[in-house]
Amino acid sequence: MSTPSSKTPSTQRLLDAVRGSLPDIRITAFDGCESGPEDARTHISIVSPRALVRIARAPRGLGLARAWVSGEIEVSGDVLHLADSEKTLASPTSLAQILITSARTARALGFEEFKAAGSTAVEYRALRPGRHSVKRDLAEVDFHYGLSPRFYRHLLGPSLTYSGAMFEPGFTLEQAQARKHETICRKLELDASSKVLDIGCGWGSFLLTAAEKCGSAGVGFTASRAQQEESAKRLADHPRMSTQYGDYRTLLPRQSGITAVASIGMYEHVGEKNSPEFFRLVRSRLRPGQRYLNQAILRRDTGARRLRTNSFTQRFIFPNGQLLSLSQQLRDVERAGFRVLSVESFGQHYATTITHWIRNLQSAWDTVVDLEGEERARAWLMYLAGSYRRFRDGSIDVAQVLSEAR
Repeated sequence: MSTPSSKTPSTQRLLDAVRGSLPDIRITAFDGCESGPEDARTHISIVSPRALVRIARAPRGLGLARAWVSGEIEVSGDVLHLADSEKTLASPTSLAQILITSARTARALGFEEFKAAGSTAVEYRALRPGRHSVKRDLAEVDFHYGLSPRFYRHLLGPSLTYSGAMFEPGFTLEQAQARKHETICRKLELDASSKVLDIGCGWGSFLLTAAEKCGSAGVGFTASRAQQEESAKRLADHPRMSTQYGDYRTLLPRQSGITAVASIGMYEHVGEKNSPEFFRLVRSRLRPGQRYLNQAILRRDTGARRLRTNSFTQRFIFPNGQLLSLSQQLRDVERAGFRVLSVESFGQHYATTITHWIRNLQSAWDTVVDLEGEERARAWLMYLAGSYRRFRDGSIDVAQVLSEAR
């Protein structure tokens, strides 16, 4: 890692510009410069000049992410306060000074340092983004979900559920996740005569609820081998429930006797081009009058958007994932042969869910680092904080769309 030298420019103007946008933050740098009160809610430390070189090399956010993941920038105190302040931090004055100081630092340290400030060991680079072959999707889903089940237990808590919960005042995370699953059971009208299909079943938490609360039979699909193995263990006491590993395009046509379908937090992996065919495949497994519920994270409908391959989320967390708009989902659902019965959005509940996940991650930090390494743990903390901010400001949402086959 690079070290400061007399050649690198002073960071004071950068610190003062950032500090001017964020009054309750203290920021320090490798060259001894500092700005902000000692008792600020959040402390930022630029530990190494390489952080600025990374920003110069990838100035649209990816460089900053790499600096954080690599430990060249440290944050202590209230992480969510910093996430809430992200738009303020991106003021023209702050951005201009960050880019000027970063460019000057990169020039002072030379080409070899610039070359070394590239990708990290925990990044994934998709070729031809937006394409969703079965083989490729299995590999990319495994990057996201193939971490140790112990990692996800620490992150998600006992419910082992990786989707937005539905809170009531005073609810724990586990109670809110149970309420979400029970709500889906009610909307699908599950009972002992039902056979429910859960596409993207994760670690089997919804199927457990359907078995224990409704007496239903069912089957779940997951494109992660680690999830399939863990879900099979959790459902071992429910012989009418099973899970299968594979892609929905391969497994859906083989199913029979299904009376209801749920997909909870998997539509984000389908992709814009495959959305119509996905819903047509789901419709093909249901008779008229039978119900389907899709819970998915949604983006604002601002027109066509190019998939950014160099975004932090694409590189570190969710390769080839794509958030679609509610309007597109409703259009594709109806064209596939469904009648939409209800739409329930609860994005602020997802923000609350994430605050619990962040607390879980921070409280088990040393264990998580031992399991998956510090770079990956830091990437997940950044991802969660950014997602929290986007749910809070409404730039993304989550909704349950309930429909019935026509």
